[in-house]
Amino acid sequence: MSSCAIRHTTVYITPAGKPAAELSDSPRGVVDEWGHVSTAECVEWATKVTQTEGMMVGPSAGAAIKYACDIACRPEAAGKTIVVVVGSHGIRYVQHPLWAKMKAEAATALPSLPCSDKEASILQWDSAAQP
Repeated sequence: MSSCAIRHTTVYITPAGKPAAELSDSPRGVVDEWGHVSTAECVEWATKVTQTEGMMVGPSAGAAIKYACDIACRPEAAGKTIVVVVGSHGIRYVQHPLWAKMKAEAATALPSLPCSDKEASILQWDSAAQP
């Protein structure tokens, strides 16, 4: 089984909380490869996965998916299954610049944001009351 630690400027993932200075490209444990994905690629792939696959993911998931696709494109990966574990949902990144373009598009499509107040009445619009 192959696993990778991904380095990029959005989120830094290190094994067992080791400082970056202690990382090397030498394999250890089940990690047999270290990879790098740029911030721009993280954002690009998070956006691509959200738009094409319907999975709202954040930038670190975008990095993991992009790097897994790079591995899958290698000749030695032909016919093999590549598995990526995405650790969190992208909803936690709604304030991240990653979603700025989509938020602007949504703002024009939805004149007012949907009510997300948990204390609000369940009935927000009564169609029977309309003329």
